[in-house]
Amino acid sequence: MKYEVPELFKEYEEIIKTTIRKSNEITFKAEKTKPWESKLGGCPYLENINDYPLDEENNPMMFIAQINLSDLVELKNMPQSGLLQFFVHNDDCYGYEYPCKVIYIEEYTTDESKLISENPYEKDYEDFLPFYKEGKMNFQINEMPMTCPCEDFNKLFDGLNEKQENKKWDEFDGAGSRIGGYPYFVQSESEHYKEHNILLLQLDIEDECGIMFGDSGNCNFFISEEDLKNRDFSNVKYDWQCC
Repeated sequence: MKYEVPELFKEYEEIIKTTIRKSNEITFKAEKTKPWESKLGGCPYLENINDYPLDEENNPMMFIAQINLSDLVELKNMPQSGLLQFFVHNDDCYGYEYPCKVIYIEEYTTDESKLISENPYEKDYEDFLPFYKEGKMNFQINEMPMTCPCEDFNKLFDGLNEKQENKKWDEFDGAGSRIGGYPYFVQSESEHYKEHNILLLQLDIEDECGIMFGDSGNCNFFISEEDLKNRDFSNVKYDWQCC
């Protein structure tokens, strides 16, 4: 969807246009998913149980999401095929104090007889999941301007009048689940965002699968542009914030 600058902010149109990024907005359908599909929760793509990621104490990590990269469109430097899997530390704080793990699988099979069909560790962490239901992801290409929770927003849009100040959150908040584009920070800009400013995944509050991190919160996974170009997902940064 092409972004149109609202009339109230027309005087900033040229500045706004310089900040435009493409995103793939995510919607969810609560249902059982195939091993290779883009999904929230459920069973990740696994050919061997020994491939399931463990934390530094050799405990199974919490599976959050999987992206089939062939579902995405028009995202700069993003691989066009393969799977991305997102795991966090298994605890009641959604792994906030621990590194996440993002796994890139370049090639996969759709022969279900060769794949594990049920998550062998979900029972270990299901009470801590930030959502209630497994769900399939669907994507819609979108254009979006810089969001007002980003620290650079106020530098670019210095001098907003009272009416613009009152409406900026309606127009530039960045809420919603997406890949690419700009993030929505519930409290303030993440400390990781300056050096890892590519939004690899944002999961925000929604009703279909019951996503919510803490009290009305969301989560972000960030990667640097250089790492994304090199398909190096070993240094992805994870953050979540709530009210």
